[in-house]
Amino acid sequence: MKYNRTSVFHPIQIPFGLTIWSLWFAAMYASHAVVCGIAPPDPSQGVFNWLNASFGLFTVLVIVLLLWLGRRTWKLAHEPNDLNDRQVFVLKVSSGIHFIAALATVFVGMQLVFLPPCV
Repeated sequence: MKYNRTSVFHPIQIPFGLTIWSLWFAAMYASHAVVCGIAPPDPSQGVFNWLNASFGLFTVLVIVLLLWLGRRTWKLAHEPNDLNDRQVFVLKVSSGIHFIAALATVFVGMQLVFLPPCV
């Protein structure tokens, strides 16, 4: 059975959560390096500066997105429907990967937000 790549039953959905995490990770550290090279925040502010606030906001948005995707695929796998074993497998594995990516985002994001930048 063939599915569109945007279908939740397509196997491409399995690495989608880690792809979102890796894009977030690259964007965070690249922007951190660029901002610290061009316009670093005042070191006397500590962790309460505009850079950490923007990192925190973007991190929370990515965490909410990953949790929503994980919950959505988990609910689809457990609703009473006529899914075959392959569809249920793709849904459950992709849901787990979304939750793992959200957890990884939390742990890496805490280091970005709660440590002074550009030190």
